[in-house]
Amino acid sequence: MFIFSQLMKNMNHSLFVLLCLLWCLNDDSCHAIKTAMNDTHIPDIPTPNMVRDFSSSIKNCIIKCSVSSVTQANLLWYNGSGVYTSLKITDLNTRLYLEVDYQDKNNYSCVVSSSCANVTLHLNITKLCQQPCSDNISTLMPVSEGESFTLSTNLTKLQDNDFITWYYINKWIAQLHGNKTEYKLNDRFNNRLQLDINTGALTITNTSKIHSGLYKLLITNGAHQKCLNYNVTVYDRLPSPIITNDSTQCSSENLKCVVMCSVNVTHMTLSWYNGSRLHSSINVSDLKRSNFLCLVIEYQDNNTYSCVVNNSFTNKTTQLNKSALCNDHSQPSNYTDIKIGASVGGVVAFIVFVGLVCCCYNKKFPCQKDTSEDQQVANTPGQANADDSADQEQTSSTSAQNNAGAGTSGNNPEEDTPLIDQPSSSSPPQESVPFKQLCCK
Repeated sequence: MFIFSQLMKNMNHSLFVLLCLLWCLNDDSCHAIKTAMNDTHIPDIPTPNMVRDFSSSIKNCIIKCSVSSVTQANLLWYNGSGVYTSLKITDLNTRLYLEVDYQDKNNYSCVVSSSCANVTLHLNITKLCQQPCSDNISTLMPVSEGESFTLSTNLTKLQDNDFITWYYINKWIAQLHGNKTEYKLNDRFNNRLQLDINTGALTITNTSKIHSGLYKLLITNGAHQKCLNYNVTVYDRLPSPIITNDSTQCSSENLKCVVMCSVNVTHMTLSWYNGSRLHSSINVSDLKRSNFLCLVIEYQDNNTYSCVVNNSFTNKTTQLNKSALCNDHSQPSNYTDIKIGASVGGVVAFIVFVGLVCCCYNKKFPCQKDTSEDQQVANTPGQANADDSADQEQTSSTSAQNNAGAGTSGNNPEEDTPLIDQPSSSSPPQESVPFKQLCCK
């Protein structure tokens, strides 16, 4: 008995406390034991903290239940009276998440449980799980592939407690709180996201078609929330249209300039403009439709034509260079022969016209012969003829006297016929006539 009493006196105080804790059934028992033993090493169980977490998803409501400054306890979510999920507390800052639908009507509660106490906090889904964003209201944002675009928060300056979260298809991709930024690393947005720490605006660089989709912004400041939606569509980058005189795809017309404008993209409009006035256009929605447009104009057309490709937010223009594409080389092959024949015919017609004018003028006003040439052609024969004319005149006068005398003496037939020299039938040889005297000859 003496030995047993000595062992009881020397029993470790901590072992005795541990045995008492094992026998505890409620908080009152623990409190009574603590009070009785005057032990300050048994801490109070704190009430858990329950907040909404926007960092993971915006599609569902995610609630974070956390507890601090406590160990050797369990953190549990209850759905009604049954345990939904649980976690053993191993450090001084433990959290446990619960994801529920916005329309969930179950009764959820977060419980911190130890061997001496249980502390429960009930979830109010209606209050804490307000749906911040609606997919029905969104701003359309068209973007060209390869370019950058910025999604605005419509704020000039963030407040100290503003918490910025950007989502892509209901999954967060970037967060900003104070001056601290965080990006979710993935293959889609790796090294492409930039957050403005002053306004919270999000910039996406070097875009491609995989970046099309619904972007959501959630700004929280305590109980206040603000949401914006952006529906981004990334289109093919528009190249400049190409104009050629290859009319194999177009119906050619003789003596007219035929050019073709083409572009190798879809979901756009291809148009010809005459100055600022629309001449013709087609819509290309897919590759099954023709992505070219023809233009037929006169070679003498002095208007300014341009080919324009555009989509809903941008356009590219190429001017028609008529001097390069609408010259003689773009005419049909027989067009040059026609031009040469027309030129030769014009020269012949001009010569005929000049000849007719000269002939008509010659008939109305006979040409005067060149006296110098006449004198050179027949100088001596002219003198002989002049002497013969004088002899003929003298013979005629003598014959007249004889005839007068013969009237008294008698008629002599031979004497009645005067002797007249006949002109020579030979003529000088013809000479070549110069072209300038053709009209007069």
